[in-house]
Amino acid sequence: MKLLTQTAFAFAISMLTIFSSAARAANTPLFGNVGLDPSFCKQKTIRQTVVYIDDQIMVDGQIDWAKKINTKLKSTLVPGEHVTVVRLSPMSGQSTEIWTGCWPAYSKEQQASMEKENYFFSQNPLEELTQQQAFFVRDFGAALTVVYEAGKRSAEEVKITSKTAPRKQILRALASDEGRFSGSSVPIRAIIYSDMLENSDLGSVFLPMPAPFPNFAEKLGSKFRKGIFYAFGVAEDMDEGQGGAQSLKPFWTNVFKNMSAVMNGFGSDLNVSNSVPVAGYSYNLHYAFDNQDLDGKMSILVDGDGNIVDSWIGFSRLSIAGISGTFLCTNDNCKLDGTTTTSIATNSPTETLVMTGKTAKLNGQLGVSGTKMIFDLKGELATN
Repeated sequence: MKLLTQTAFAFAISMLTIFSSAARAANTPLFGNVGLDPSFCKQKTIRQTVVYIDDQIMVDGQIDWAKKINTKLKSTLVPGEHVTVVRLSPMSGQSTEIWTGCWPAYSKEQQASMEKENYFFSQNPLEELTQQQAFFVRDFGAALTVVYEAGKRSAEEVKITSKTAPRKQILRALASDEGRFSGSSVPIRAIIYSDMLENSDLGSVFLPMPAPFPNFAEKLGSKFRKGIFYAFGVAEDMDEGQGGAQSLKPFWTNVFKNMSAVMNGFGSDLNVSNSVPVAGYSYNLHYAFDNQDLDGKMSILVDGDGNIVDSWIGFSRLSIAGISGTFLCTNDNCKLDGTTTTSIATNSPTETLVMTGKTAKLNGQLGVSGTKMIFDLKGELATN
C-alpha cells in the first residue's frame, strides 16, 4: 500500500478543515442514520444544481475552488434540491458523473407542521438536519476530492500561454452530459470550475470570433435546455498578459445562447446570488414581434422577497436571455418588473421586460423602453 505524499496528506487535512461540519456526523446515535438519507430526494423541488469540475486545471495543493463551491451551495440550496458532481475531461471531450445527492432541509411550511407533531418513539426529523447536512457536505467534498486526485499536477505544469495552449474540448465535454438537460422538468443551475479555454476543432478562444458564429447545437446535436450557467476560474491558469476572462466572455455568451442556455456568471470568482428560491413559475408566451406572433417560454424563480433568481426567457426564431428584477404577487395580482441579461429582439445590450395580471395570465411588453423597438407580450401559466 503506497504511503500518502506530503502534498497529498496536506490536501487531505485541508479538505477536512473545509468540510469540518461533516466530522460531527461520525457521532451518530445508536439507532440513527449512518449516511445521507435518500428520502430528501422525494421532495418536489423547483431547481436542480450540477457542478462541473475541469480535471485539467487541478493544481496540487490548491483547493480554494472547493471552498467557494461548498460555501455557495450551503447558502443557496433549496430544500431537497438535487445536486450532482460531474468530472469534465476536456482532453477527451467526455464527462463522468461522480456523485449525486439531495440537500437535507425542509420548507417553512414543512417545519411548522413537524413542530406540531409529537415524537415519542422516533427522533424529531428537525433535530437530525444538522447531522444530515454534515453527511451531505462530507459526501460532496469526497466527490470533489476524486476529481482533484485524478487530475492534480504542479502549478508549473498547469500554467499555459496562448502559444502553448493544449487541446481542450470543454464544449464537447459539456455536450456529452446533454441528456441531463433534455430530461429535466425543472431549471438546472450549472456551476463550472474551468479555465474555459476551448481550443478544439469546434473553435478556439485564442482565435478571432468567427463570423457567422457556428451553430454548435446543430454540430453537436445537443442543447442545454433550461440551463443557467455560472463559470468561474476563467483563464486563471494563463500567464499574465495573455488575455483574461473578459476576452473569453463574448465567445461563451454566444455558445450558450446557441445551445438554448443562459450564461449568468463568467469570471475568476463564483458569481452566484446568495438567494434561495421559494417559488417557481413557467409560462407559455406569445410575442407580437415585427408583425409576427412568435411562441416562447419563460421560467421564473423568486426568493422570499420576490427577487428573480436563475430565470430565463426565450423565443423560437429569436434567442434566449437571463432575467433579473422582481416578480411580486399579492392576492393573485402579479407584476413582473425585469431586465434581460442580453438582447432578444434588438441590438440593445439588455431589454426591458414588464408584465402584469393574474398569476395564470400576464400581459406586458418586451424591448427597449421609449423606442419603437418594444413589443406586446402575453403569457399563460403552463399546466405541466
